[in-house]
Amino acid sequence: MARKTKSDAFDLTDAQMAKGTWDSREHFTRWLCDELDLAINARAGKAQEVRNNWDYYEQNRMRGSNAPWPDAADLPSPLAPEYTDAVHARLIQTIFVEPVWTVEGWGASAKKAPLVEEFHQRAQEDERLQNYADEWVLRGLIESVGTLEVSESIEWRRERVRKRVTLQVDEMTGQPILGEDAQPLFARNPETQAYVESTDEQEPSAEVDLDEWQPVRLGPSYDVIPFMDFGVLPAHARHRTQVWGYWKRFYRRVPELKARAKDGVYDAAAVEAIGTDDERAGRHADGPETVTVVSQEGPTAQKELFEVVLLADLDGEGERWVRVTVSKERRHLLRLKHDDGTTRYIRWMPFPKPGTVDHGYSLIGNKLITVLEEDTARRNMTADRMAMVAGTPLKRQVNALWDPYEEPFGPKSVINVRDMNEVQPMQGIPDVPTSVMAWRQHIRDDADRLIGQNDVAQGQISDEKRTLGEVQLVAGYAEVRMNVLMKRLQEPLEELFQARHHIWKRTLAAASDLPPQRALVIGQDAQGVPTQGLASDGQITAEMLEGVYWGKPRGSVETADLNRQRADFNSMLATLPPLMQMNPAIQMIFSTIPAAKALVEMMLKVNRVQDRQSFLGSEAQNVFDQLQQQQEIAQDPRMQALMQMGNAGPAALGGMPGMGAGAPQPESPEAPAGLGVM
Repeated sequence: MARKTKSDAFDLTDAQMAKGTWDSREHFTRWLCDELDLAINARAGKAQEVRNNWDYYEQNRMRGSNAPWPDAADLPSPLAPEYTDAVHARLIQTIFVEPVWTVEGWGASAKKAPLVEEFHQRAQEDERLQNYADEWVLRGLIESVGTLEVSESIEWRRERVRKRVTLQVDEMTGQPILGEDAQPLFARNPETQAYVESTDEQEPSAEVDLDEWQPVRLGPSYDVIPFMDFGVLPAHARHRTQVWGYWKRFYRRVPELKARAKDGVYDAAAVEAIGTDDERAGRHADGPETVTVVSQEGPTAQKELFEVVLLADLDGEGERWVRVTVSKERRHLLRLKHDDGTTRYIRWMPFPKPGTVDHGYSLIGNKLITVLEEDTARRNMTADRMAMVAGTPLKRQVNALWDPYEEPFGPKSVINVRDMNEVQPMQGIPDVPTSVMAWRQHIRDDADRLIGQNDVAQGQISDEKRTLGEVQLVAGYAEVRMNVLMKRLQEPLEELFQARHHIWKRTLAAASDLPPQRALVIGQDAQGVPTQGLASDGQITAEMLEGVYWGKPRGSVETADLNRQRADFNSMLATLPPLMQMNPAIQMIFSTIPAAKALVEMMLKVNRVQDRQSFLGSEAQNVFDQLQQQQEIAQDPRMQALMQMGNAGPAALGGMPGMGAGAPQPESPEAPAGLGVM
């Protein structure tokens, strides 16, 4: 049987929408398509800017038809990929540490916070989140804003279920209608053709076994959306409170649309109305793609669709967020559902632009564009002059005997002339002046100041002679400017944690037969996490994720320089002994098991010890457990009383309840036998 869901493609009927702002779905569709046209036209000039940014990053040819002569140099500035890759690498290195998020819990949730932290660290590795975040960060630097779509991955599975289904009855007699096989006929929904479940015990019904396609949640899935395929409504919004919608452009093959229409995801009539012709061919590919979109026909034809999440009053009950899928080209509404919060769009702007939330300043197209154009001109100028000097042009007298096309000039070639002055090399072409060569360093200095990076921060060695103190000072201030970008990425990463946490809670609560994943099993190899929320076999349950948690990106609160981290750690160790002598409470804090684990983990990290499992894994866990038990025994009030009485002598035992003269006496307060009286 066809896969059917419990709801069709629309949550609201025309009668319900007539009570709202729009008269019908058709009226609403026309208005929404007009708004999309206005939003796309408002950023029409950004398409070429984004394309130029990618051309500089890819080192594509920039002169085109403006070359001064055939085969002239066409060399774009190498500063664009150099600085972009340097900043990109620092950001990724800082973000993806272990763990990516430091999880904190509130109240009773604090006890389970270490387990939640361990789970999310393993889950993001299973999800291959770093691959998507890599492109997310890169697009943000080049396109001025990066957009990461976080949605709930759902797989359809066929399951056998038992339901009580309503029987078809004769309106005259009230008796069930029998089919050709003398069996009762079941009532069906006229629109979806699904069996009608019985809700009234008095009506004729029967229990039957049915095969149904059920959605199974598999956790979060990701997609990085290009700048030209995502935007806000209205496009001129200055801050988030003025945004009433988000739109995303995507493409679907015609067979996929028809299959989803059968599943009830899209409206079947709308899918049929938008046709089967291809709408992707000839469109400019946004982003770094350089392959031309070829024509698609038949089963490979793609339709351009828009998914819009907007805040609107559709039924007169007040504004609420709804999710709409529409064909802007054909003006047809395929889907209208109330937003269930399963999809989030997380954006980050490395260089925010005041007065707009739709885009920011790009690293290439805004911050470095004048320097890049200057360096491109200098590079081409230098290459052209050097090519002219190396291959000096020849002067040929008019009507000379030598024809360069019949007798090409080259090594060992013989040129026939009637006079020695007919062919002569051109004299007086000077080489590239030293001022042009010095110009290159000035351009790089300007780029360093613009982006806040120097050669040392980029892992390079400059030709200039610098003192060690000067190099360290410049590198330190460059690190400050790099930390600003990390802080701007911190909030989007916190939003990403909350979205993933919410999706995983829904996934674990709804599905009990998920495919085996490393993140769903936490055993003895975890670094000292508690066991609340774990099943008997070590499986993660939804109970573990219940609570109030904050996921703070660990890398966003520390420097990316590992040498600086090692120096800071060694400095902290040097200050600990005098602090412990000054205040015994500090010594007690650092004597706890969590503090010991944190110190060992930090020591392994800054000293680049790869095998952390040997120090913090299952074998080391037994040592930590024994120390924890000893601390708990030492903190027991009864044990402390025994220790005090042992120091006071046997006579003091008479004052204890149950420790009279005839009571058995412990041999020693430190011996294990003393625990028997507790």
